[in-house]
Amino acid sequence: MQFTASRKSENTKISINEVKLSIFDKAIQLNPKNSWLLVEYLKCCEQTYDVPKLLTKWDQILNENPGDIVLWMEYITFRQTNLVSFNVTQCLQLFEDCLHVLRKSVLVANDYNGYSERAYACWQAMIELVFFTPDHLRQQTFYDRVAALEVFWETEWPRFGEDDAKGWSYYVDQGNNEMQVILASPNPTNVSNLNGDIYEKWATAEEMHNGQLLSTRTGTGGDDDINVDDPYRIIIFDDIRTFLYDVTFPQSCIELLHACFSFVGLTFNPGYSSSNPLITDPFLNNKLANESIANKSFWATRLEENCLFKFPIKAFPQVEDNLFNSQNWICICDEIDVINVDMKFVRNAFYQLRQVVNDTGIKLCRLVVEHLHDTSSGRSLAKSMLKREKMNLALWNGYAQVERSSNKYSEARKIYLGAISQILSYPERFQIDAPLLHRTFAEMEMEQGHYKTAMKSIAEIDVSVTRLLKAKKYYAQQMARSTTTISQYESGNSLHYCVCYALLECLSQNLQASSKIFEEMIQDIEMRKVLNNYISTSSNNESGKLLQNVLTRAIKAFPNNTIFLSIYFHQEIHGRMSNGLYPILDETLQKNPSHIIWTFVLYSELRRQQPFNVKRVRSLFDRALECSKTKSSISLWTLYINFEMTYGRNDIAKTLYYRAVRECPWSKDLYMMAFRKLRSLFTIDELEEAMNVLYEKEIRLRVSIDKFDNTVT
Repeated sequence: MQFTASRKSENTKISINEVKLSIFDKAIQLNPKNSWLLVEYLKCCEQTYDVPKLLTKWDQILNENPGDIVLWMEYITFRQTNLVSFNVTQCLQLFEDCLHVLRKSVLVANDYNGYSERAYACWQAMIELVFFTPDHLRQQTFYDRVAALEVFWETEWPRFGEDDAKGWSYYVDQGNNEMQVILASPNPTNVSNLNGDIYEKWATAEEMHNGQLLSTRTGTGGDDDINVDDPYRIIIFDDIRTFLYDVTFPQSCIELLHACFSFVGLTFNPGYSSSNPLITDPFLNNKLANESIANKSFWATRLEENCLFKFPIKAFPQVEDNLFNSQNWICICDEIDVINVDMKFVRNAFYQLRQVVNDTGIKLCRLVVEHLHDTSSGRSLAKSMLKREKMNLALWNGYAQVERSSNKYSEARKIYLGAISQILSYPERFQIDAPLLHRTFAEMEMEQGHYKTAMKSIAEIDVSVTRLLKAKKYYAQQMARSTTTISQYESGNSLHYCVCYALLECLSQNLQASSKIFEEMIQDIEMRKVLNNYISTSSNNESGKLLQNVLTRAIKAFPNNTIFLSIYFHQEIHGRMSNGLYPILDETLQKNPSHIIWTFVLYSELRRQQPFNVKRVRSLFDRALECSKTKSSISLWTLYINFEMTYGRNDIAKTLYYRAVRECPWSKDLYMMAFRKLRSLFTIDELEEAMNVLYEKEIRLRVSIDKFDNTVT
């Protein structure tokens, strides 16, 4: 009887909990950002869900609310107190992830508010602390190391990313008495010959001074042309002390570097999923707010047959095959992506890291930056790297990709053949990237229509394997072996074997045969990476129905992945697949909208037909900016305002401006539109009111308007 009563009681609890979950679901739809509601909902989920499902639900909600400290604290508590999921290493990693997300948001906020010197200084101090700590301090406590870093900071030696910087440890080793500090004076900014009324002149001067991103040293002269007390140009250690934190895990150190480079505008990532909050958070991603980038990438509505990937947001994992430009594939960082990047700072930073960071991924990112800066410089850097690491096959692949992206296919071919011929002479530990080399070489040959050469390259992955059947057997064995590994690097290696095997099947049989290889691998390793390559292989074939099926599954699994979205739209717009993208996106926007998906919907609508439907585009903008998850996107507001200005709806643009600053009160760029882009729409009294709001909100202003107060207009 007691057992029966217990079962009835348990069933009653489950039924009641299901009713509670249903009520919570409805409440969260109406209040998606309410921290208390989300925490109570997750506590209710604990009573019903098993641990893996509960962890998935936590990940989903944290991805949607990455900056919510209440949720992070509750999640950390849950992970620490749940026996099934608890693990010391994973919990420590969780603390670092939380700090990483929240502190990056703080640094971005400093930049958006106009306090760029402080934001840059925080990154400089963090990199010095993590990578350039003197050897004798490495075993000291975090607080002791911070205290020592303060001495270095206040001595004003060149810091990370600056000219002639060599790292904190170098200056400590050399000793203060043997070195002389040479401080570079800021370039003078002449604003005496500006035209316009008082606000136009001030706005122009303010924009000219916005380029001063790094902290001015106390020993340098200020700007004589504008005699204004601007204490925020000089960053003392107390300004940044509380933003420093300890990083111990090797992968977290690499992610710290990627976060720093993301802050300065580069689009690299350490293999993040397109659903990662560092990619989906509209607060952290506002590249299209820059008008130069938007004009070249978003508003250019001409479709070219071979320009598959022009969508400006790069939301997909960074892997070896998307680092460099290619005729038929996307790249993680191109010429448009670096328009607003301080290349001097970035190149200095990569150069200074070469002695302390032995990570091939970071080295390849440096190679991409040099190649974008100057093709010959990129080529020289690749050769220099390979002189020191002759057996690094990933660097050989990078060198070949530099030539390939420069359309020097014969040179790339020589590099591939030379590197492949040496593989078996290398120790086994250096041969791990062999499938990568064969794969990218075969893909390049297929891109050029050299299918026999491509098949020969793949079939000869091992010198002893010369016949097709043996090659297939070899790949099947390697895939079976590699899918049992657990490391991220080996997982990527198994992916290269999978792609080689699939390409071999596609070339020797048909697309259906190669698709079976991918279908099997999708069950074993990270789905998004396999789908990327599955699609790239499928897109080389005319089998539209198969490709559409794969793309539909891929987008439903990873709706923010802009590779999947771009291919589907490209195939659809050219009549190779039936129309089906919009219903998928519409369903996604109802369930889990993001600034990426809304931007892509707008992007595709501008290109679906010419001339495009202006009313429909306007309606999409309205929907995007009424959405609770995207109404704080600076990029979307800026695009909408510029859209209305283009079509002469000035009153609407002005109304949008006020709505934008209400939803994004931290953005200096939005405030400044009233003084620049929208100047003709505002009276002097309205501009004075806008200026008062800037002061009230403590937005950083580098130039005092009093300088122009007595100017004749």
